[in-house]
Amino acid sequence: MDILSVLIFVGALLLWGLWVYRGTQQSREEQLEAAADNEGMEQVIAEIQALQQQMGDAINRDDYIRAITISEQMLILSETHFGDDPEVILPLLSALSNFHQIAGQPLQAMPYLQRSILLQEKLPGQRADLANSISELAELHIQLNAPRDAMQLLRREIKLRRISIPDQALLRAQCKLLSLNLEQPAAAEPLREDITSTAKKLDKELVAQLTNEANATLTKALHKNRLIVAWQAAESAVLLSAVAFGADADSTFVCRGNLAEMLRRNYRLEDAETQFKQLISEEEKRENGAEGLRAAFNNLALLYDECGRAEDSAKMRAQQMELLQSVHVSTGSRFNALNNLAVSQSNQGDNEAAAKTYADALALSPEGDDVATSAWADTLNNYAITLINLKRLPEAGRLYKKVLESKKAGAEIPLLTIASSFNGLGIVSEQLGKLPQAQQMFERALAIKVKHLPAGHPSLESARHNLGSIYCKNGDLERATEMAQNVLTSREQRLGKNHPDTQSARRNLELVTENKHREPPRDARATIDMLMEQVTDGQLYRYATYNFGRARDESVSMVLVPETQALHLQHKLTRALPQGWRCFIGSTRWLGEEKYDGMAELVAIQAESQFDCLRIARTDAVNHNLDTEDIIQTLQDYDRRFGIRIYSAETDSVGFMLLHLPDDLNAFAQELLEFCMDLEDVELIKQMITAPGNRVELWWD
Repeated sequence: MDILSVLIFVGALLLWGLWVYRGTQQSREEQLEAAADNEGMEQVIAEIQALQQQMGDAINRDDYIRAITISEQMLILSETHFGDDPEVILPLLSALSNFHQIAGQPLQAMPYLQRSILLQEKLPGQRADLANSISELAELHIQLNAPRDAMQLLRREIKLRRISIPDQALLRAQCKLLSLNLEQPAAAEPLREDITSTAKKLDKELVAQLTNEANATLTKALHKNRLIVAWQAAESAVLLSAVAFGADADSTFVCRGNLAEMLRRNYRLEDAETQFKQLISEEEKRENGAEGLRAAFNNLALLYDECGRAEDSAKMRAQQMELLQSVHVSTGSRFNALNNLAVSQSNQGDNEAAAKTYADALALSPEGDDVATSAWADTLNNYAITLINLKRLPEAGRLYKKVLESKKAGAEIPLLTIASSFNGLGIVSEQLGKLPQAQQMFERALAIKVKHLPAGHPSLESARHNLGSIYCKNGDLERATEMAQNVLTSREQRLGKNHPDTQSARRNLELVTENKHREPPRDARATIDMLMEQVTDGQLYRYATYNFGRARDESVSMVLVPETQALHLQHKLTRALPQGWRCFIGSTRWLGEEKYDGMAELVAIQAESQFDCLRIARTDAVNHNLDTEDIIQTLQDYDRRFGIRIYSAETDSVGFMLLHLPDDLNAFAQELLEFCMDLEDVELIKQMITAPGNRVELWWD
């Protein structure tokens, strides 16, 4: 409630008090003359004046809870001396309703509105005030997610307002009713026709004003991430704009584009696709439709990305780029289009193409000139993520640092973008084995997000997960457990207990808790290290590497052995390790600072599951859109069907033995080929499976 409304309510109360005080000179003379004969009337007037003064003080302090208490006292006083007199009671009921709404108590406001409606129904000539009260009550039902009650009230309001000459209030009520029926096409279409019919009876300037109000509501709703409200506002804006400005006006096409985009964001993907295609068809015929056409291509491409229709998305991006080449557009528009194209390419798994496109975008504006600062910083961050996927870690780190250096130079970069850069530097540092630096970056990213995001935001969950992972690797299991518990609690509240993401968070907490309880004492770890040296006669290191030897995991130990002897020694060490311990062949390729050509790591870990070997090795197939857990899920399926024993795991490969051969070798070989296309040939796969040892070796380039 704005301050003007508050002043109106206070003014109404003051007029009410003046009416009581001067009652003998106004209407209803007989009642007030009788009241004047009452010896206690002066005391009543004094009490009213004192309460009015207290109310004014409470409002000045924005203490609406106190204002409610005072209003209730005034209501009781009025009922005692004047009964259920509408002229006395209605201003107080209105004040109480609005004070409750200002105080964020819509449910408590409703009884006062309902009582106001009952009183207004008894008064002649109160049709407009009655309609306003019904409208306000309907809005409260909408806020409290009671659409059926709200629709009944809105129909009643519309019926009352139709009796008079059509006005903006009638049109607003019709738009609200439509917004509650959007999920029911059969009910919504007649309402659209009704809105258009009413709008045509009004002055176009009034309809234009309502159009602007709808667009403002859309913008505000998007800012607060209230996507359903934004969709509802977009529906009204399209209908109103067509009447106010014309169906072919630029503003109407903008409203239609907004509606299509809101349908996409609300996952009404079929409806959104239909709207975008209609827009594209009509924009192509308009002389000044290039900007709208470009936006439609871009947003339809995003829709196809969400649907997994990569080819259709690529076609839209190509048409968008072709359009940009054929018309004069700003550097910023070209920059944004290239960034969106790169995002689409990255979503398709083509990181090489995405990296080139990001580079082309930044070549247009290396330092962000002629481009929105936030868009430029986001592109740097997106480019850096792609470089991480391509294992080009130093380059990614330089891009993140460029964003942070720009912040220091005073560029207006959103703080959440800065947080993304800190998070990215944390990932780079972690993959390079620089765990203290990674922890520092993740902590700074989380600090920003905690300050600027609501408690249950998914980005907070991601930040806590990353930081918890580093705490775990650094041996700080208390804080790792705290982070994992926070993520689980947030997802249970946001997604429910049975959502896959919630279940994943629960498994992560269980793993951290298990590690916390089973962390080997130092003397036990020393015993395992000694055993590894004795059995393998290799050089012991209190860490293992991953990412082709570029990064270290200091939570485990390994010995370096000749690669030609690695498999034999892996079997030997496996037999020698106590229960609960496992070993696997780790890094055999050395692309980092450490060079051990011809050597292989034998890594010992304490784990109940052999699949933890892949987690320690960070095995993935990023160029095929498979992360570690995706690969583990497939191997677990093989284990259930045939039984497998994993003996090696490194950055992009895994080796295991089949304990039982499949009955249908051809079918299983084809299955392996689909899982790992780099195997190339079914016959070669069958030879590999049936060779002595029944070993399967998978790798992804």
